Amino acid sequence: MNRKKILLVALVINLLFLGVYLSIYPLSAAEDTQPQPAAVQETPKDPGAQWEALRQREEALSIRQQELEKLEKQIDEKIRKLRELDAGIKAEVAAYRQISDERIKHLVKIYSSMKPKAAASLMDSLDTDVAVEVFLNMKGEIAGGILSYMDTAKAATITQRLMSYRNTRQAASAH
Repeated sequence: MNRKKILLVALVINLLFLGVYLSIYPLSAAEDTQPQPAAVQETPKDPGAQWEALRQREEALSIRQQELEKLEKQIDEKIRKLRELDAGIKAEVAAYRQISDERIKHLVKIYSSMKPKAAASLMDSLDTDVAVEVFLNMKGEIAGGILSYMDTAKAATITQRLMSYRNTRQAASAH
């Protein structure tokens, strides 16, 4: 998930640079057919005219440099805002996960303290994903006792999900 965010930020930055480049050097067929300015086409023979041409070039470069610096500041500001946004999202996701984990732990305590038959009838009505999370956090003996009283189709689905979760965790820890 972290790689996806990094790639997304890199993509946004690349698009920003592409936008800046295209705004500075627009792609237009009309520009290719236009004649070049006199200062670029031929160099004046007169030293005074050469100095004037150089001064104009320097002025144009200075203006372009100022524009680029302005754009660079804007891009840096956008990158800073994106990083702040990314940090905020990560904090919210972490807070959500913590709350979700606390709720699951609370459900585990509730269902673990119940008689298996009563817990099974309630678990049958739970969403399968929630039931899987609850069973993942239960002790094996308690989970087995509850599963034995559950609807067989739902118990089979939960068992399959528990196995796929286990296989996913093993594959992730191997990498």
